[in-house]
Amino acid sequence: MTGPELELPAEARLLVALARLRPDTDVRGRVHDLLTRHEEFDWGRFVDLASRHMVLPLISRNVLRNRLSHDDDGRQQMPYAWLYADVYQGTRRRNLALSDEFGRVLGQLNAAGLRYVIRKGPALTDGLYRDPGTRRMSDLDVLIRRTDLPVLAEVATTAGYDVGKVTPTGTRIAPFDRRTTLYWQVNLGNVALPYLKLGHRPEVETFILSPCFSLFQPNAGLPLSPDPFLERATPTVIYGQPARVLDPADQLIDACVQLHAEATLLYYIESDKDLTLRKFVDLVELLHVSTAQDLSRFRTRAHELGCGPSVHYALHYTRQLYPEAVPPGLAEEFQPADTAYLDEYGGFDGTPKRWDVGFTERMFDRGRRHAVEVRSNVPGTRSSV
Repeated sequence: MTGPELELPAEARLLVALARLRPDTDVRGRVHDLLTRHEEFDWGRFVDLASRHMVLPLISRNVLRNRLSHDDDGRQQMPYAWLYADVYQGTRRRNLALSDEFGRVLGQLNAAGLRYVIRKGPALTDGLYRDPGTRRMSDLDVLIRRTDLPVLAEVATTAGYDVGKVTPTGTRIAPFDRRTTLYWQVNLGNVALPYLKLGHRPEVETFILSPCFSLFQPNAGLPLSPDPFLERATPTVIYGQPARVLDPADQLIDACVQLHAEATLLYYIESDKDLTLRKFVDLVELLHVSTAQDLSRFRTRAHELGCGPSVHYALHYTRQLYPEAVPPGLAEEFQPADTAYLDEYGGFDGTPKRWDVGFTERMFDRGRRHAVEVRSNVPGTRSSV
């Protein structure tokens, strides 16, 4: 069912097996065999892992479509069958609400003449997964030139968004303190603080608009200009509006670079958003739809940009979870001479430290952040950014 099957507990093996847009053709038989071999299967841990790894909606879709809650004799083999239907439908309602709101924002960005690219969640949910119930979205990631931020800010303000954080009671958006604002402006050259708007509905507490100016971390030593990505962007339709997304090769680069950065940045580790299975699933699905030409351009650009170590990191660990998903030789092409960084964190923060346990163990360890020896200097909310 998985690559490192012997290294993973049963709950994690089932998680990886079901977190696929296209699960195995014999998924019913495989699930039944696994559950038969593990009578003490911990369903509470499974649901917790699926939620933490942000794949519960995708798993729910697969459970419902394949009726995995029951075996071939009609006996229930998965408890809480109602949960999967509720999660799938709830995710669908949430994403449709986000689609309505973000569609209006995109229309206003277009009317303002802003040159932008939509990244990550919206581009993947709308363009790759193509089912609003399978992948929970959070924010609208918009890649722009830094000099165009005033245009985006005016659109956001007109649409009712404010830079800030949700108050404890959830009744308004409060501004960040001066220290947080200055730190982000001075030290984080690749992103800006997010714009928030209260959703005033159960399925969406907050609409979030996240501007960014580069795909790469400021201290990664890589070219920060967004211009090449903006120039190569592919026209499409998102939420019923004309929009532009990264071209296929750049989407692969973005997925690999973000996976490496977020897996090792202290900011994400402290937020418990560092190692989430959904990021690996995104990369698996992007690889699946990539043509030979896409992969050729991906190879060329990754070498030209100098982001080979991040590409190797992402492909190396994706292959451990989904060995059939990574084309032969692709990870090795970007393997540096020194691979010690594969088990390090904090490198992008300037304070590299080494994990005491291997990848698969820390991937499914709910308490891994407590083993971190240093803290992030980045101020600001951990819940919305």
